Amino acid sequence: MKKRILVLGANGFIGNALVNKLTEKTQNEIFGLDLYSNKLDESLQKRNFMFVKGDINIKSKWIENHIKKCDVIIPLVAIATPNMYVKDPLKIFQLNFESNLKIIKLIVKYKKRLIFPSTSEVYGMSSDKTFKEYSTNLVVGPVTKPRWIYSISKQLLDRIIIAFGEQKKLEYTIFRPFNWIGPKIDSLKQAKLKNGRVLTIFIYNILNNKDIVLVGNGNQKRSFTYIDDGINALIKIIENKKNNLNKKIFNIGNPNNNISVKKLAKILIARYQILYPNKYKGKLVYKSEKEFYGKGFEDISLRVPDISEAKKYLNWTPKNNVDSSISKTLKSFIDANKLF
Repeated sequence: MKKRILVLGANGFIGNALVNKLTEKTQNEIFGLDLYSNKLDESLQKRNFMFVKGDINIKSKWIENHIKKCDVIIPLVAIATPNMYVKDPLKIFQLNFESNLKIIKLIVKYKKRLIFPSTSEVYGMSSDKTFKEYSTNLVVGPVTKPRWIYSISKQLLDRIIIAFGEQKKLEYTIFRPFNWIGPKIDSLKQAKLKNGRVLTIFIYNILNNKDIVLVGNGNQKRSFTYIDDGINALIKIIENKKNNLNKKIFNIGNPNNNISVKKLAKILIARYQILYPNKYKGKLVYKSEKEFYGKGFEDISLRVPDISEAKKYLNWTPKNNVDSSISKTLKSFIDANKLF
């Protein structure tokens, strides 16, 4: 069935991969908005993708008109790099919460379907061995640690969306990505400024023969999920024919890929050395959280998703193991930047 889908933040890591997949079905009409278009090369050639360059805080009339005409709205606009949580918490709040709340209210006004990106960060420092969408307590640190403003902004939006749903004013599905990785995750320029995610920063350091900095002891664990697996889950949510996903929340992650940040660094180095023997001369070094991020940061030791809801309702399980996910991401940066 033909769908009109609006993707805000279409040039982002999730956005560009999702648009590329959605445009494969030519009956769909995909509308996208973002500040930039550098990750959308393939999609911009597709007849069923209409893209506008602009800021969601300025293009308010365009956004409202397209919410009115589309069936499904996916607002992916957010800053999701930990360094920024500490450096500029107000910017995080203004974009991630205030700007998205305006969009959610318009979706309610025009009675459209919302597919909303929450985050694994909402679970915070929960002591649960695996995080469950409906029962895990959301545990965050003190208000003096601005690191938590991203988590809290997303959590509050989740609660507002759920409240609208309970009042029968909104049809929604919430998904929570767990450390998605893959091509175009960040730019090397962002990584150089430490504004990228941990994987990209490590890749930048390896490609530039610099030491890899591990925060704390490097034993923090994450469940790395390859972008193709995540996008496949999103497509299942968007194309659901049973109409049984309203008011559902899904963890989208790979519990089998749960490794330490130190192990991530070692896999990257090993894979790079297979491609380019004896080229990398850097080493692993350690810095405290305060040294690397500033005094407003706190880390999370474990973040493992329970994905039984996604298995049950989406018939989805991730397919890419951690080694291949890391290897493909590394190779994509080498190829894209024509470094060697």
